[in-house]
Amino acid sequence: MTRRTVGPAVEATVAPALAVTVAVALALTGCTATAAGDAGPTSAPTVSPAASVDLPVERLATPPSLRVAADVIPPTNRWYSSLAFAAEDVPVYPFPLAVAPTPEGFTVGVPPVRAGASTIGAAFAGGLGVALAGADGGDAALERIIVRADEVSVTLEYADTAGPLARVTLAEGSPVVGVVASRKITITLSQPVTQEDGGAVGRTADGAFLIAGAAVDDETVTLDEGDALQVAGLPADADPSAWAAALGAPVGGVTVSASGGDGSATTTLRYDGTDRTVVVPFDGAEADGACDLGTYDTPYGDVPACAATTLVRTVPTISPASRYDLEGLSATDRDALTAQIAADLDGTAPAPADTYFGGKALARLAALHEVAEALGDDGLADRVADRLATELDPWLDPDGCRDRDARCFVYDDRLRLVVGKSVSFGSEEGNDHHFHYGYFLFAAGVLGAARPDLVAEMTPVMTALAADIVTGAADGALPALRTFDPYRGHSWASGFSPFADGNNQESSSEAVAAWNGVALWGAASGDEALRARAVWLLSTEADAARRLWLEPAALAPAYEHPIVSLTWSAKRDYATWFSPEPSAILGIQLLPLGPVALEYLGEDPARVAVNLEDAGDAAYDGPLGDYVTGYASLAGADALAAARTRIAQRSEFDDGWSKALAEAWIAAVELRSG
Repeated sequence: MTRRTVGPAVEATVAPALAVTVAVALALTGCTATAAGDAGPTSAPTVSPAASVDLPVERLATPPSLRVAADVIPPTNRWYSSLAFAAEDVPVYPFPLAVAPTPEGFTVGVPPVRAGASTIGAAFAGGLGVALAGADGGDAALERIIVRADEVSVTLEYADTAGPLARVTLAEGSPVVGVVASRKITITLSQPVTQEDGGAVGRTADGAFLIAGAAVDDETVTLDEGDALQVAGLPADADPSAWAAALGAPVGGVTVSASGGDGSATTTLRYDGTDRTVVVPFDGAEADGACDLGTYDTPYGDVPACAATTLVRTVPTISPASRYDLEGLSATDRDALTAQIAADLDGTAPAPADTYFGGKALARLAALHEVAEALGDDGLADRVADRLATELDPWLDPDGCRDRDARCFVYDDRLRLVVGKSVSFGSEEGNDHHFHYGYFLFAAGVLGAARPDLVAEMTPVMTALAADIVTGAADGALPALRTFDPYRGHSWASGFSPFADGNNQESSSEAVAAWNGVALWGAASGDEALRARAVWLLSTEADAARRLWLEPAALAPAYEHPIVSLTWSAKRDYATWFSPEPSAILGIQLLPLGPVALEYLGEDPARVAVNLEDAGDAAYDGPLGDYVTGYASLAGADALAAARTRIAQRSEFDDGWSKALAEAWIAAVELRSG
């Protein structure tokens, strides 16, 4: 989670008479989704605007800056969000490059990797400066706005007092910055270039750079309107002539598509605007061309440069889940677990009023309901469902925030966010929306499956929450895939991302849980397109949770831990926002342990044991130690027995879990292991 101090004074602009209509359309950005598990790749279900909801319009946050064109949705939760929102310029990281905005243009570099005991980083460290100026005059002080964006790439327009100068496109996976002149301009490089086979090369203390597409006179380039220049940050072992041959026109954007079938989920990225370019696959992805243009040293290990225009990532499908199979549980254990559910229900306090802790409390009730159902106790399940329906009810009124300041949602028409009126962890800035709303959608999905007669009442608000984090809105009121980065295969948690290391995500498990919740709501509400999209997100994020957080393979020798708990654009940390304790650092990758976690957390018991050894025995009693104990049950028979004893002796649990839920987890692990 992005746990940081919420920024400057809040501006609240309320328009009680206004409303936003959220019309859901899955294919807003050209992505397609399919139902996982079907035979072979399939096309997306046809989706037209399916539902609408009216929310009061209210602005709960004032962004430090808002550098976007009028027709561009403010890009919260992207790798490039700081380009729109940061009060002071900070670098962004179109992997494998680092790009720092400057008053005259930008500096591009291939950042060096530096590693220590708890950090592996590749922060901006300088590079080749690129200054833009109008050949026909104009103020040297430039303005910059985002004029085009998608989930993977962004285009900036630079202008002086005489008007637009050039458009600059950055894309993850592209080691090339494209500059297209809007009028006749002069580009001045910070380093003179030399003519080598195939093109002009600038060499600095920070690396070598190929300048392609226009003639360079020492350090100066002149472009006429419509002309293009490309600046490529080269790997140390690159052949500039091979790179020059591999580059066509500049990349203009990236089209994302998704498909599913035969037990896998696939993401395809097409780098548009050119018939040939160079791409760099992120960990776990593959290119559609030869990867023989050199190798970059990155925090994720060595990665190749490839002459290609397409990247593909295929991962195993993870099925949405809310209920354990407890069919083989003994009568004694069944009775004890039933009694514990009743005790946990009786001891449940009213749900908090904010969207994080409130949503988490609702999901906890939903999880208790599912254990009661798994035990076949219809009466107890009804009691839990009654309580869940009561707690969820205030949130279901789309007009709730016209009359009260808590347990309701508004629409921010400036940031284009659906926001809970009682904010937490910077949710008014877009922080952590997938975590928060995933809990709500999980609760609604469980309740809707149990009580279909409530689906219609829940649909307006749940549609708005799903639109905020997944589908977007057909009229541009909300972006599709707000938090999800298809290039990396995981989400970003910070809305404004005002950090020198880029964006970040801490709790990989809450991101996985979010998409599980969306899928369950899609199933309960009969929205197959939403369910299919969520299965793709769930499967891809679960793969990333193991590959990048819990079971990373390419860690620098100086790094002393087997896991990464805080993933940044330019850094991998053994740390959290809220605690230095090993229990918290591991536990934040586990909560909320439940049925879907069994689908991906325990595939490698030996690696689970390694992670537990690193955390130490004290982790069982520290912050989030209950989840660490649950995780330990996946490390083999002896660890399972010890975990069962620890859970039996434990009296305090995280607010998203309970003793009954912990005991159900242990029982499910035992039954799966035979």
